Amino acid sequence: MHHFPEQASIAAQKTTAANKDVALKLPAVKKEKLERALKQFDEKFRHSPEWYGWTENQAHRYAISANGRLYPAKKIVSLATGTPVGLFSGGQPTNGYLKRHGYTIVDLPRSTEPELKFIVGQVYDRQTEIHDLFGGGRQSGISASAQAPAIFIFSGDSGEQYGYEDEHGEDGVFRYTGEGQLGPMTLTKGNLAILQHAETGRALYVFKSLGKGQGQRYIGEFTCASHEWTTGLDKAGANRKIVVFNLVPVGIELNTSAFSEENDVEDSSTSLDEARELAYAAAETSSADESNSALRTVYRRSKRIADYVLKRAKGICESCEKPAPFLKMNGAPYLEPHHVNRLSDGGLDHPRYIGAICPTCHREIHHGINGKAKNDALKSHVANIERKK
Repeated sequence: MHHFPEQASIAAQKTTAANKDVALKLPAVKKEKLERALKQFDEKFRHSPEWYGWTENQAHRYAISANGRLYPAKKIVSLATGTPVGLFSGGQPTNGYLKRHGYTIVDLPRSTEPELKFIVGQVYDRQTEIHDLFGGGRQSGISASAQAPAIFIFSGDSGEQYGYEDEHGEDGVFRYTGEGQLGPMTLTKGNLAILQHAETGRALYVFKSLGKGQGQRYIGEFTCASHEWTTGLDKAGANRKIVVFNLVPVGIELNTSAFSEENDVEDSSTSLDEARELAYAAAETSSADESNSALRTVYRRSKRIADYVLKRAKGICESCEKPAPFLKMNGAPYLEPHHVNRLSDGGLDHPRYIGAICPTCHREIHHGINGKAKNDALKSHVANIERKK
């Protein structure tokens, strides 16, 4: 974002504002349309179940203060312009659009920390809706956060001039080219962060850059299955080595029934130490193996880690410390693997961040008023167990 000094000319500010509106693809409207949108929200939406308690919803960070009430900024712009909320970013771009029409924008107070929760297909402003909330470098394509268990990956067409060719395969696997514009790419900085994301307990959140001022469209949460090396041109036109990461959508391995027929069933004779060794070996992000697809790699990794974590729990919930509520058909106690560092439970990518818990605790962590505190306690418990081993 450009920040103008107070003495900047009004003409310069208007020119820049107009350019931002074009970049956002929001049609220019008169204030009367925005006023009608405020009235429409009051009459049609404010008291509907969908909008009940919206000021407490993490998805809404800013509001319009008008008529002695608060209004959701993006919704009002959407109603006034006819542009769906998912097609333009919130945060500073939307706030700027409204401020230019004379509206006052306020920050919604938050009693809790913001959740790492993005909606697939929604457009976000990188600065105000990603980095201001969760940290991470504001310029690079791979942005590892030091304050949240997250690595933000930004993919865009502009990288092709540097040998970058990110692509989505038909199997859902996203081939993401690493960072580095000059000379051979190396497994350092952002590239190393992706490679070690399972070990450090950070999830990969992938966005598609829509162009300057147009925001970042959220593609989804991924786990790194493997990496491979290829060749391409750098910024100066020289041939060089390029690293490509094979990223698999989190949760896809839970539905990959095609691999379950491999007779990859838990061996009850395997000792706890042996199961742990297999799980930690599976958690290592290695070079791509031609005999194993990325999907197969993640499926096997998740299976081995789940097998170990369930064996580690010995039939006792690692949250409430009560026995599993029932036995499965094969006689094993029923507990559910839970990833303590993310909202979704797919992508069981490292034993340090997976707990084996009963269904009641699992539901409470995801939906209960004390869910965060319960999850934090489980996170500490699992970390302590794995630290001792």
